[in-house]
Amino acid sequence: MRKPATPGGPVVRVAGLSLLPKEARRPRLIAAVCRQALKQKPQGKGPRVEGEINIVFLAGRAMRGLNRRFLKLERDTDVLAFNHGAAVPGTPPGETPFGDIYISAAKVRSQAADLGHSPLKETLTLVSHGSLHLLGYDDATPRQKAVMTRLEDRILSSLE
Repeated sequence: MRKPATPGGPVVRVAGLSLLPKEARRPRLIAAVCRQALKQKPQGKGPRVEGEINIVFLAGRAMRGLNRRFLKLERDTDVLAFNHGAAVPGTPPGETPFGDIYISAAKVRSQAADLGHSPLKETLTLVSHGSLHLLGYDDATPRQKAVMTRLEDRILSSLE
């Protein structure tokens, strides 16, 4: 896993980049999008963001396995996010896992093609989406999905 150097804030590690199209293999940008998204706490609430965040790109089969194991769904999905909750007492700062974001590299490719944009844009969109899930945002209803989409657009435009 790679760890981009960043003063302060959570440690963001990125793994599985070789599964992505070459143009989307941008670990520093991926980490920056994650950090920017983690500033979008719901109305000042949400978990305290500290520790380590792992962003892992997986092949479709591995992603289906995670979806089956944790959500009991027999299909591929684009992103899964798991918030690990409170820090373990006695763990040094920055070493406690805050959360993991798993992204399907196959979905990055197919959704980018379906939506008519680059694999890099789709990668960054899914990173921001997963990061928002770590904060407690949900997309189960059309209204919730609209809120998340608006935030994702804001996050990506802030880095242009």
